[in-house]
Amino acid sequence: MGISRSKRRIIDSAQELFHRQGFQQTSLDDITKKCGVTRSNLYYHFNSKEELGLETLRERIRQYESEVLEPTLKNTSLTPTERLSEFYKRVNSYHRSQTPPKGCPFGNLATEMCGTNDNFREALSAFFEAWEAAIEGCISEGIESGEFRGDFSSRLLAQMILSHLEGAVMMVKTYRTMEPLDSGTEMIMKLLKAA
Repeated sequence: MGISRSKRRIIDSAQELFHRQGFQQTSLDDITKKCGVTRSNLYYHFNSKEELGLETLRERIRQYESEVLEPTLKNTSLTPTERLSEFYKRVNSYHRSQTPPKGCPFGNLATEMCGTNDNFREALSAFFEAWEAAIEGCISEGIESGEFRGDFSSRLLAQMILSHLEGAVMMVKTYRTMEPLDSGTEMIMKLLKAA
């Protein structure tokens, strides 16, 4: 049985508001007003704001894995260089579409919640580990095929790529220019290329 329409509206509205305003700055009234359901209907589906927040996070993770990671970094029909390039294109396109830039929904939530809430911290930590593993797998294959230089650890390169990406997206949000993401991406692709 699929998800009900009212629950879907609640999740979609909460997801958008949490990304734009932050989890703590978004009230349940904000969510019910945006999605057009009553507070009692919201509580029928979710026992608390935290439960709703964690469900929206899980939903966003599922979307990111199916719409970004699977068709790019995990797509073995592409070469490792093509996979990484396609990954960066999708990330870049997503952040260009935001006006004004809202930042990374995962990075924003990690910054806001991981110091105070272990449930969010554990969910985000597991996701970042899976994301890093997808990058590492692509890098490892690129090293093995000779596309990427082999004098660095694929694990450390994956950490660097993910750390750069999150930091660059934060700077895009702060400066309201894509330059930190564009220039950093170009530099990483050059750094990885085998001589």
